[in-house]
Amino acid sequence: MATTKIFPITATTGKAIAYIAKAEKTDNGRLISTYMCSRDPDKAAKEFAEVTATGTGRSTVLAQHFIMAFKPGEVTPERAMEIGKEMCEKYLKDQYQYFLAVHTDKGHVHLHCIFNNTNPVSYTHLRAHETRGNL
Repeated sequence: MATTKIFPITATTGKAIAYIAKAEKTDNGRLISTYMCSRDPDKAAKEFAEVTATGTGRSTVLAQHFIMAFKPGEVTPERAMEIGKEMCEKYLKDQYQYFLAVHTDKGHVHLHCIFNNTNPVSYTHLRAHETRGNL
């Protein structure tokens, strides 16, 4: 069974995206998927910031960082990517930008998903209770 954790990003969305997108961790970028943002980490961070700037300004949380780690041999990197996409579809419901990356640089496969805390359509912020217990 996978271990999961989620935590807010309040200052460094660009650095977080750059970290999870590193080529040596993602099979040279093959294990990256995005929604409503670029696959290029710098461009994605700018696109996140543009959406955040349109928000209500009532939240200090810029994005959320979700991590799911699997036991060694539990899943292939490709299956981890499928699981990550399914999770995003189910809980973010095509309402938030995300940058998803599967890492294979450790003894186990794990995925990182950074998703914008601001909805690009309604400009409202994701509230923790909307995902708590669900992700």
